[in-house]
Amino acid sequence: MKKLIVLASLGLMLFSHATFAGTQQERMKACNKEAKEKSLKGDERKAFMKTCLSGKETAAADKTAAKSKK
Repeated sequence: MKKLIVLASLGLMLFSHATFAGTQQERMKACNKEAKEKSLKGDERKAFMKTCLSGKETAAADKTAAKSKK
């Protein structure tokens, strides 16, 4: 019984990690694209990427997009 619980826990951890990695990669692509469109370089780009990857920039953009769809 303990082996079953351990295996189930391990499976869930691996699945959740794969999902997070995919989401993080997509966020990185989107942030890079947006930084390139804005022609950001150096410290400005670093600051933008930090904010964007933390989700603060993305959350604001998602809210704006949702309002424009209505």
